[in-house]
Amino acid sequence: MVWRDPFDEMRKLVDRMERIFEEPWGFGFGPFRGLEEEREGFRQPLTDVFETDNEVVVTVELPGARKEDIDVTVRENSVEIKAEVKKIEEVKKEGFFRAERSYQGFYRVIPLPTEVKSDQAKATYNNGVLEIRIPKAKPEAKGKKVKVE
Repeated sequence: MVWRDPFDEMRKLVDRMERIFEEPWGFGFGPFRGLEEEREGFRQPLTDVFETDNEVVVTVELPGARKEDIDVTVRENSVEIKAEVKKIEEVKKEGFFRAERSYQGFYRVIPLPTEVKSDQAKATYNNGVLEIRIPKAKPEAKGKKVKVE
């Protein structure tokens, strides 16, 4: 008999709730936008986001993913990461009593702290860590000069 973690379903619900609340406030288009992107068996990867004077750097842990299976979409205020990982088959052997590594990949939408130039983003992947460097967009002067009559 294979042992399953009783808290696995709870972790999935927490991940789903985090995605639902992340998207509307950062860049979503409604309170239920996150629901359509929920995928059974996908995990939310651990991430770090920091900015320098000129760029935003996003670091994402994607253990087990191959470079060719990673899909990165950069928008002016968010980064979407999808990574397919071959599903680990359930092992049914004598003496095997725990199966915790059953997932199909990673998915996460990461809000960015400032607007970026999405067309100039660069990504590298090494030893299970994805690093995305995106130049910051130059703030445009907002407003219009009005002639006084």
